[in-house]
Amino acid sequence: MAASTDILIGDPEGQRLLIQPLGRRHPGLFDYWDGNWIACEVQLSAGGFRGSFHADLRSEEFHAFLEELESLGQTLEGSAAFSTIDGQLACSLTGDGNGHVHVEGEALDEPGTGNRLHFRFDIDQTYLPQISRAVESLLAAFPVTGSREDTPAS
Repeated sequence: MAASTDILIGDPEGQRLLIQPLGRRHPGLFDYWDGNWIACEVQLSAGGFRGSFHADLRSEEFHAFLEELESLGQTLEGSAAFSTIDGQLACSLTGDGNGHVHVEGEALDEPGTGNRLHFRFDIDQTYLPQISRAVESLLAAFPVTGSREDTPAS
C-alpha cells in the first residue's frame, strides 16, 4: 500500500502516475526559493510504457494543484493541472461533468533536456477524493515555507 504522502493518479495495478516524496531536497532551509524543493520518485504506467525517474518538485506546485483539484471534485467539470517550474512533469485532469476524468500529461526524465513521454489515460470521479487527500497529506508533511518575496541567498 502506498504511503499517505504518495500521490496516486489512476489504478495502482494499471495505468497511473505515482509521485512518491522522499524528503526535502534542502533540509534545514526554510526560505521560499530553497526550502520548498521536495525530492520525489515518479512512476508512470500508461499504455505499453512503464518507467520511473527522479524529480525535484516544489511544495507550492502541489498547493496550486490541490486548489484546482478541490474545484474539479465539486463540479466534475473543468480541469486541475499540476505543472513544475522546470517543466519536468505536467499533468492535467479534465472532467466532463458526467464522472469521467481524462488524465493527460508529459514527463521528462531530466529537467529541460531529458527524454520526453506524453501520456494519457482515463479515470472516473471516484478517484478524485483520494487524490485530494494524498495531496493534502503531502502538504501537511512538506508545507510551503517562506514567501515568494524572499530574496535568494547569494
